[in-house]
Amino acid sequence: VAGSLFAALCWAGALAEDRLVGEHGQAVLGCACKGGKGTHGYCGYHFHLGSQEAKPWCRTKFSCGKSGLQGSWAYCDAKGVERRRAQDGQLYTSKEFKEFYGKEGRDAWVTAAPYPERRLAGNQQAYNAFEFRDHYVDSWGEEGWIPMWTDAKPEARQAKDGKWWTWDEFVKFYDKKEAWKRWDEAKSSRSEL
Repeated sequence: VAGSLFAALCWAGALAEDRLVGEHGQAVLGCACKGGKGTHGYCGYHFHLGSQEAKPWCRTKFSCGKSGLQGSWAYCDAKGVERRRAQDGQLYTSKEFKEFYGKEGRDAWVTAAPYPERRLAGNQQAYNAFEFRDHYVDSWGEEGWIPMWTDAKPEARQAKDGKWWTWDEFVKFYDKKEAWKRWDEAKSSRSEL
């Protein structure tokens, strides 16, 4: 009964109308994610009891968006969701891991944590989606950083030959199995972070 009540409350929250308000209670065009300061603060597919969303979402600032038992939330742009490299060398979201691996999806997602998608920001540092957002969001806003992310070059690492190669270039030069090893050994622009 408690589980049914919880599910019903979550369903009612999902149907609630968005409350679009900003820091000072003013009407706003859209909500801002909380970011790293809170649980589920970044845009993503947050799989937990009562949430099996088909669209990514985040906890929001200023009680903006939909009201829920654990605070306000809003759907967000899937282009800003974290992706990780799976064993096949391709990048997938947590939702895609779950769809492909089924019950083992969560474990596969956790195992892939050392291999997040990273892209180069204007300072030539390789950031994952959350770090990239944090780097740009204050100047460009919640929606403004997304095109910068999608347009940014993928992370490159310095191989033993001194050249900077992307993951795809490592795979092209080495076989896939050897590429994993060489990628791990290569110098990252993150070495200075």
